[in-house]
This record gives sequence, C-alpha cells and structure tokens, in this order.
Amino acid sequence: MAAKKQRDTRKISELRNLGPACERDLNAVGILTAQDLFDLGVEAAFLKLLAGRVARRLSTFGCNAAYLYALYGAIHDVDWREIPREKKIEFKSLTSELRSSGAFNASGKTSPKQQRVRVPDSS
Repeated sequence: MAAKKQRDTRKISELRNLGPACERDLNAVGILTAQDLFDLGVEAAFLKLLAGRVARRLSTFGCNAAYLYALYGAIHDVDWREIPREKKIEFKSLTSELRSSGAFNASGKTSPKQQRVRVPDSS
C-alpha cells in the first residue's frame, strides 16, 4: 500500500520569496498554508488574491508580474529572479492583459494611482 503524502502545513511566510505582506493577502482569501498555494497554482492564487484585495477595497498597484514571479518561486522553491524566461514573459503578458481589460480597477477605468481588480461573478 502506498504511503499517503502529508500535506505541507507551513505558513505562507515560511516559503521562499514570500513574507508577511504576501501571507496577509493570501490568508485573507483562504490560502492559509503552503499546500493551499501548491494546490491552487500560481495564476489561480494570484487572481484570487486580486479579487480579495478588491473586495477589501485595497490597492492592487503592487500586484504585478513580480508578484507572480514570487508565487512561482515559492511553489518551485527557486529565487524569484531565477525563474525561467518563458514564465516571466507569460506572467508579464497576463498582468498586461488584466490591466488592459480594466480588471485591476473596480470601475473598469485604468488609474495608475489606485488600481483595483474586477473579477467576473462566478455564479
């Protein structure tokens, strides 16, 4: 019988590249442990934290491609500056697409000072 793999119960801030601010953002949307982050993956976790910041009426200004690099690095245990070039391009494209669509902004208008994300209703 195969041994059941244990869940990784480390706090978010115990992962590489992620500190207390990231942990607060992720915890606020129910991503409480390393395993929660691993299960969701980089992009889903990022979109969930953006939605959470909007719901709490917080700025999304700092939620950029570098945030995705940090999440990727945490999941793959690599320094955020050393992630593969293809992934960096992919993450820059994703954040650019989100910004262009107005998704970083609750009103749908782009504002460099106070950016927010608008997430479609999933119901």
